[in-house]
Order: sequence, then structure tokens, then C-alpha cells
Amino acid sequence: MSDQEVKMPRPFTPSEAADLAEIQQKIYFYGWCIDHRLFDRLDALFVSDAIIHYDVPNGTRLPWSEMKSWLPTGLEIFRLTQHNMSNPMVELDGDSARSRTYGHLIHFQERKTGEITVMRHHSIYHDEWVRQAEGWRIAARRLAHMHMDGDFFTAEHVRTFARPEPI
Repeated sequence: MSDQEVKMPRPFTPSEAADLAEIQQKIYFYGWCIDHRLFDRLDALFVSDAIIHYDVPNGTRLPWSEMKSWLPTGLEIFRLTQHNMSNPMVELDGDSARSRTYGHLIHFQERKTGEITVMRHHSIYHDEWVRQAEGWRIAARRLAHMHMDGDFFTAEHVRTFARPEPI
């Protein structure tokens, strides 16, 4: 589904409404886990062979098993992040689904000089879902870049944080 092909939602059956609620909660769960660096909990969100593509500056494209190892290093340059996920548009089709979700992603860095900088990333998550015995899981995810504002510094210029630290 391209961004131009999003359809007007039709009325959902009670069963579909439950599916929709589960998918939406899992979209929000992802943001919470990323911000709190609870990467092991994300195993319950992705199928084992899911392909994750962060199609953004300094991003990467990896299978979930490798992305899970990349995330701690990829996020340690940020003192704190906040992934605000909004406007999830979900299309259900039996045991598969697609969703498009806005991401307003805020990243705080601490330069080695002590200065705190903020970078805001505006993006869209494009997800392909499959229903499994344990519930809905993401089979493919692409984070599409829309706009960034603020400063972004590479690891050699900032302090690193294994865990988020409020400012």
C-alpha cells in the first residue's frame, strides 16, 4: 500500500476491532521499548526473520536477529529518546495486515562539552503484520524519512548512554 492508496476505514466487526486494538497497542509498545531500551521485549513484536529497514540518515537494513544487536549501539549516542507514534492506519486482510504510522521521534544528545542538543525526526513506519498463534507480529518494517531538524552528532562528539538518562 503506497501512501496514496490509503483507504477510508470501513466498519470493523468486533473480532476485527480486537485485532485493530492489538496492533495499535503493539505499535505503541515498540516506541516504549525503544525509549527505555528494552530490546529483548521486542522479540514478542517481530517474527524471527522479520526485515527491519530504518530508511533514514545513518540507518540500516537488517533481519530482526541482527537489528536487535545493532540497536544498543545505534541508540547509545542518545541520552534520551521519545518515540511518539500517532495516526496508525491499519488495513486488516484475514491473517495479514498493513499499517502506516507517523513517528515524531525526539532524540537528545549530550556533547562531550556538556551541551544538550535536540534532534527531531519526522517519519512514517510502514509495517507488514502476520497473525500467529501468539498474536499479531511484524514481518517487515520500514521507517521512512520525512524530515529532520536540530543537530545530530556522531559517536566521537557525544557521550554515550547504555540506559536513558532524563535531563
